[in-house]
Amino acid sequence: MFSIFEILALTTLCASVAQSELLAPCHINDDVCFKESANKALPQFMSENKALGIESSDPLKLDLIEGDMPDIKFKFFSPITTGYKQCHVKNMIMNLDALTLHEELDCPNLETTGKYEISGRLMNVPIEGNGDFKISAGTYKIILDFDLETVVGGDNKAYISMKSFKQKNEATSPISFDFKNLFNGKKDLADNALTFANQNWKQVSELLQDPIWNNNMKKIISNANKYLMTEPLDQIFISP
Repeated sequence: MFSIFEILALTTLCASVAQSELLAPCHINDDVCFKESANKALPQFMSENKALGIESSDPLKLDLIEGDMPDIKFKFFSPITTGYKQCHVKNMIMNLDALTLHEELDCPNLETTGKYEISGRLMNVPIEGNGDFKISAGTYKIILDFDLETVVGGDNKAYISMKSFKQKNEATSPISFDFKNLFNGKKDLADNALTFANQNWKQVSELLQDPIWNNNMKKIISNANKYLMTEPLDQIFISP
């Protein structure tokens, strides 16, 4: 099996390095160049492209997010998340020989809206209800580790694709939780639950966030991989 470097060497024999439409070409293992290129391309990667059949990642629309934890269960119906185009890549390390990618981002002003059902406990505070919701985050630190793979397209050129990922997410500034119609509109109970959630935003975000982030990131990566299939490796990377 060819290594990524051998694939690049073969493809550059057949085609000169052209200016990439999305990612500016970088030398292999030049992580600074690739980070800068990724930051410039990120808004376009998050955008809809009807001609390519790529859905929008900002706003990001899903049918359902479901959380089923021991102490709390929730469903978010038709959630819409905005703000991913404002994310900034702070660090990026790519190992093309091992086909891995490490990426660290700061994402300010993420907001998710939709309909909800929830029941259980926020730590020691009961919560129950259904209706409209809005979650507004200040800044999230996101750490992503990808396993990559090479794919040969119909043009016999090599492309890169994100095969699987692991992520860590940390809210680094306050989050606002707004759930309408908690406890069927019983104001005292609703106010108590929301006050607790907003005062303890970091702990509550850690309790609820994994199903939300996992579903969102799967859709984002699916969309991004479709864009990557328009960018042959010999356009993205310059062989030494």
